[in-house]
Amino acid sequence: MCFLRRSMSIRYSIGESGQFLTLEQNVLDYFVGWRQLDKKMPEAGGQLFGVVEGQCIKVKLATGPRRSDRRGRFFFIADRLSERREISALHKSGLHYFGDWHTHPQSIPTPSGTDLSSMADLFARSKHDLNAFLMVIVGTAGPPKGLHVSLHEASAWSRLEAEIRV
Repeated sequence: MCFLRRSMSIRYSIGESGQFLTLEQNVLDYFVGWRQLDKKMPEAGGQLFGVVEGQCIKVKLATGPRRSDRRGRFFFIADRLSERREISALHKSGLHYFGDWHTHPQSIPTPSGTDLSSMADLFARSKHDLNAFLMVIVGTAGPPKGLHVSLHEASAWSRLEAEIRV
């Protein structure tokens, strides 16, 4: 069973699998710090890393944005070469790549067609052992309402709903 510890986290049930995804407090704090609250703020984004402990998939680290990313009010284009290097370095320290995050200047974010197609393409073209990649879109509202959390395969995706916050 996936138990939440002292710090505040958000947990998401992953379908009928019996697994849970947990966004840990430091990751939530990181997202909150990048929200596009000012009309001049460009989108931000990066990668999500963590560990698997039994039935619990714990997102422990969010990275980015980096100087080499391309950013505008309504777009974020990651430097994929730098991201591949980051995946390799963090894997050596025991953290696994789970997916990507980025911001939208919406209170309650929804994925764009570009978001959906880029995640499908990323999943299909990457070497990995995952059943799906994780995408988190950070809106201007606070978590959990201001987060869109979804799992993406090459030809399908599903949104996860926050189960508990403690």
